[in-house]
Amino acid sequence: QRGIALAELLVAAAIAALVMTALAGVLGSVRQADTQFSERALLQRDARLALERIAMMVEGSRSLLVPLEVTTTSRNVLAVSLPPGLDRNSDGYADADNNKNGSVDDDISTDYTNDGAPGIKGIDDDGDGTIDNGSTSDNDENGSIATPVGAGTGSDWIDAVVYRVSGTQLIERLPNLNPASGADYTERPIADKVSAFTVTRVGTGNRRTREVLVQLSLAGRDGETGTWTRRLRLATR
Repeated sequence: QRGIALAELLVAAAIAALVMTALAGVLGSVRQADTQFSERALLQRDARLALERIAMMVEGSRSLLVPLEVTTTSRNVLAVSLPPGLDRNSDGYADADNNKNGSVDDDISTDYTNDGAPGIKGIDDDGDGTIDNGSTSDNDENGSIATPVGAGTGSDWIDAVVYRVSGTQLIERLPNLNPASGADYTERPIADKVSAFTVTRVGTGNRRTREVLVQLSLAGRDGETGTWTRRLRLATR
């Protein structure tokens, strides 16, 4: 009934200001944590999808092309042969059966991948820092010519599936449907914000077994980072 004194009003305003400042700090921390959590979730989703795509190709493949069998260090590129069970256009023939005779990779020339380049076209197969150096018959770019698998006409060849980093994108290279040669392929990104991609052959002591350890690191624009790892074995799908 007697009203509020000016001093009481100033004290109440000061207390309210302190409370609001504290709440603003709490809300800011919650907002930052939510942003980091959302970014982390997006990075994890992207990494999981990319690694699952790689796993489908590696575990369905019969041949690990890069890293080479003699490579003991990690590489930033992975290449396998196209899985023989893959039929993307559902025509009844495997995509890797280039001459459509019902048998995969059965008429290979001295250029195993039939792409007109040593090893895999556009790839540093042996990790010496140079790309496509040597003869087209040097299928691993190591400077020596191996005995051809079949020395056939080249109407069939080893179709390479390649994963490599370009800038901050993880690129997948796939042969086109009904390719004219091993150089007839399409590349597309399967992951963004890539900070590292490493592939290491796993020593198993069994030449028939091919295993790789794949690590993919992503970095978000707000500083969130993460590394995801998959150990993959060929011919398990």
